Amino acid sequence: MATQHPLLIMKQDKDSTFLTADTLLSGRLTDMQGYRDRTLTQQDTLLGQIILDDKDSTNRNRYFQAFHHVRIFSDSLQAVSDSLFYSGVDSVFRLFNNPIAWTGMNQVTGDTIYLFTKNKKPSRLFVFENGLMINKVGENYFNQIKGNTLNGYFKDGEIDYMRSKGSAESIYYAQDENKAFAGVNKTIADIIDMQFLNKELNKVTYSGEGNGTTYPFGQVNHDDMKLRGFKWQDKRRPKTKFELFEDLPPVVEEESARQ
Repeated sequence: MATQHPLLIMKQDKDSTFLTADTLLSGRLTDMQGYRDRTLTQQDTLLGQIILDDKDSTNRNRYFQAFHHVRIFSDSLQAVSDSLFYSGVDSVFRLFNNPIAWTGMNQVTGDTIYLFTKNKKPSRLFVFENGLMINKVGENYFNQIKGNTLNGYFKDGEIDYMRSKGSAESIYYAQDENKAFAGVNKTIADIIDMQFLNKELNKVTYSGEGNGTTYPFGQVNHDDMKLRGFKWQDKRRPKTKFELFEDLPPVVEEESARQ
């Protein structure tokens, strides 16, 4: 257990992950009360004991927890939450209590966020309940996708695809081949998919029953183009790994839609 401004580093050649919190706790999964995982351990039927599998057992039989003011930084992704649990068996960061994750110009929020990693790089993201992704495309222009759950996939450290399911809503700023804004679409559907290309939102598709409206760009009040729960919280985002060595900045009010 580490306190008083601890820092954990998951080393990698080009994009190490840095994590800090008020308290960090690490241990062996097989020491956790009631823990059993067949992919990690084997049961000795004669002695009734748990024995480690020889396959990569050192890294897999590991977990860490972080409590309060959790902050994560890597070049490809940043995140904050109140608490976190990570298991070496599945390489998943579980973020609890008002979690926020950022990648590029995208911000993802929800009740709980699971961040799946592969070779210590983000590969998939799943948001449980009240999922909302915001993609900033201009000073006060934001593509948005909202739903009961969000399921996203990464490519080369960047969001490549995002699906919203259950009471799905979206706001999409359509652009022409010259990147000029052509209109704003607002849609409700069973399922909404967003596909990205070269780090930018490229296509939005809809499935199931729903309805939508496209408004001419010049006739839109952009302050009204915000889904319920919208908060652009870039001030909370760790901008560099060096910020994790510093004390948290004073608490400020959440950024409004205008900011």
